[in-house]
Amino acid sequence: MTTPLSFSDQQNLLQLSADERYQYLLTQAIEQQQVWILVGEEGSVLLTNDGQDCIPVWPHEELAESHIQGDWADCRTMAIRLGVWQDRWTAGLTDDGIQVAGFVNDQEEGVIVSPQDFDDDLLSAMQED
Repeated sequence: MTTPLSFSDQQNLLQLSADERYQYLLTQAIEQQQVWILVGEEGSVLLTNDGQDCIPVWPHEELAESHIQGDWADCRTMAIRLGVWQDRWTAGLTDDGIQVAGFVNDQEEGVIVSPQDFDDDLLSAMQED
């Protein structure tokens, strides 16, 4: 179990650039062996970026939870083990034509990558450790 992030830690992380937040996501996903998404009655929450559906992914539950408002007020957080993500979600998202939006901020800005690129980036980050 990880230590919850304080509000000030969350705010500091959200001030990072999209690339810095993405690198942080990769590091934390490897360290915790999981990522966080939001799910509602109809399944996982998706964003649309330039006509492309994307699933937002966060490194900590608190960061995902902070997006439970507005259109997503009826959602809940869900952890996905990294092994399950790589074994099932990558292929499923790829088949459905859905991209990954890595650690989006309050303006729903983040690094958009294909599911396979996200896995490749995770593998590269693991090899750097």
